[in-house]
Amino acid sequence: MLDGIRISSPTNEPLPILQNFPLYLAKQIEVVYGPGSALYGADAMGGVINIVTKNPRDYKNEENLHIAANSVEGIYGYTNNTLLLNKAFKNDFNLTIGGQYFYDKQPDYSKIYKNEFNMTAQQTGLFNSAFGSISPQEPISAKYEAPIKAYNIYAALSKGGFSFKLLKHYVQVPGSLAYTPDNAVFNKDVFYGQGVTTANAAYTAHVGNLKSFTSLTEGFYKVNPESNFRNVHGGIEHGYKYSTGSIMKIDEQLSYRVSQKINLLGGITFEQFHAVPKCPELESPVNEKGPAEGILLKTRSQYNPDGIEAKFYTLFYNNVGSYVQGEFVQSTKFSFTGGVRYDKSSRFGSTINPRLGVVFNPSPKTILKVLYGSAFWAPSPLVSFESYGSFTTTDSGKTYRSSFWHLPNPGLKPIKSKTVECSLSQTFGENLNVSVTGFYTQITDIILNVSDNGNTNLYNNKFLGWEVDYIDVPFNQGKQSSYGGNVKFISTVNIKKALLQVYSSISYVNGKTDVNIPANSGIETKKAELPLVSPWQFKFGVDGSIGKFYFSGRFLWLDNQRLGAFVDPQNPNKRKTLKGYSLVNASFGYKVKKSFVFYINVLNAFNQKYRSPGLGLAVENSPFFNGNLQDPLRIMAGIRVNIE
Repeated sequence: MLDGIRISSPTNEPLPILQNFPLYLAKQIEVVYGPGSALYGADAMGGVINIVTKNPRDYKNEENLHIAANSVEGIYGYTNNTLLLNKAFKNDFNLTIGGQYFYDKQPDYSKIYKNEFNMTAQQTGLFNSAFGSISPQEPISAKYEAPIKAYNIYAALSKGGFSFKLLKHYVQVPGSLAYTPDNAVFNKDVFYGQGVTTANAAYTAHVGNLKSFTSLTEGFYKVNPESNFRNVHGGIEHGYKYSTGSIMKIDEQLSYRVSQKINLLGGITFEQFHAVPKCPELESPVNEKGPAEGILLKTRSQYNPDGIEAKFYTLFYNNVGSYVQGEFVQSTKFSFTGGVRYDKSSRFGSTINPRLGVVFNPSPKTILKVLYGSAFWAPSPLVSFESYGSFTTTDSGKTYRSSFWHLPNPGLKPIKSKTVECSLSQTFGENLNVSVTGFYTQITDIILNVSDNGNTNLYNNKFLGWEVDYIDVPFNQGKQSSYGGNVKFISTVNIKKALLQVYSSISYVNGKTDVNIPANSGIETKKAELPLVSPWQFKFGVDGSIGKFYFSGRFLWLDNQRLGAFVDPQNPNKRKTLKGYSLVNASFGYKVKKSFVFYINVLNAFNQKYRSPGLGLAVENSPFFNGNLQDPLRIMAGIRVNIE
């Protein structure tokens, strides 16, 4: 969120968190862990991140023009540039304009991971893939190319209680990084690009102890129609993707301070959505000037020169939500917060989600918190309606057949969660704080991909009129529980002229989740370890300054990382793992003048070669890497200028 306005995909498609999100605007960043549906609605199951922006009135000399510019260059073709202008005028009129452009050519993995990243297939045009030898028809560059780019543009106007904000952001990432070189193409024209545009108009009014906040938001999400995958699943040809989503949201929020001890907050929200979920691979980009349509990849043939037309799904739905929250401060030692939200969706029906919190301060240096919340995650159009698969023909297009398709399930229900969290914070002396946190979360109606036959029975082994050997669909089936906690230390230390802030933490997370395992009688659901986690993590950091010089360092250690695959496929008690890793990142800066800073950032300072869990299942003849390869040492140098 940006000042409480949602800036992620309005219809909940996942987005990379890179320089598409404008952190250079931030005065502070608020992070709320755990379920937040009581206030924030259908998607706030895991937490909420809110970027609070700088305002022209935050500066000492309010009516001057304030300019902040930042430029960073680094090895492997890295560049990141931002510009922010704030201007406060007379009559309480404020203007903010900002922009950012980021590009990263990225390291050439074929040179860094020579034993695992052999580029022979791209150089010869013959791919010895997991599904056999393939010689694609479309041209291929022999060079390894996998750039990342992102940008955002921001503008805001405010006068008195009125504000208008506009943010457009875009991110483009490689489409092949999880695959081995014999199963995908690593060229710069193989990418996935996503953009979001959000506009918000809001008005705040005060009448005595009553505060009214009225907001109108329009959001639009789009996949770049040139986005494509080029891998073994599409015969190493460009398979184009497309998706859109939009929201129109009206929100009215009232807060009323009843007394010094009691504060009430409530509101009502109406949201209207439109979405075209992600389509299967197409032979060419969608023409945005007309309706969404296209031909399935590699289906044109002698007796069917027009190919098979792809099926696009169009969704219109709405949600009405209302919420109320009360805060009661009995004394300096005790406070209580309680809230509840009711939502009625045209797709999923009604849900009620409460949130409770108790804070106890037995002394000024001791804080005890106990929180409980429930939340729901409404399956996005992507999860409910995404389709992928392919058809083949052995008689030049007279008939078609498929071994596999993943197809929509319009009847998906929301995933529901309940979380209990306890934390204790204790300050010792003047400079040491120790906090201990523990949590337990239970999730029901988790979504697993299951066979259509025997579950939804929507397709009966046919799609678009042709036989399909196996169809799977998303399906609410099973539960998941997770638990864990962390211990964190923060201390401020003065050593002669040096001021240091030191912190360290150790955390643990574990749990069980339902999985489907093939059995003689069909499919059995069993309990398994949580996938894609490293149960133990340790972090250490230090920030310091000496006169005009400042520095910071970060150390991260991860235990063995769990994959999705099992040591014994018939017995899900133990998952396969990747080795853990240690990383050191550092930053050094020098304030040349009050408004001019030069700095250097060093990532992966000891040039560790490591992996993180990904699509790979660590099975034989897989098209995926056994864990995604990660970047080597990266060094960036930058300058930051602030003019007030």
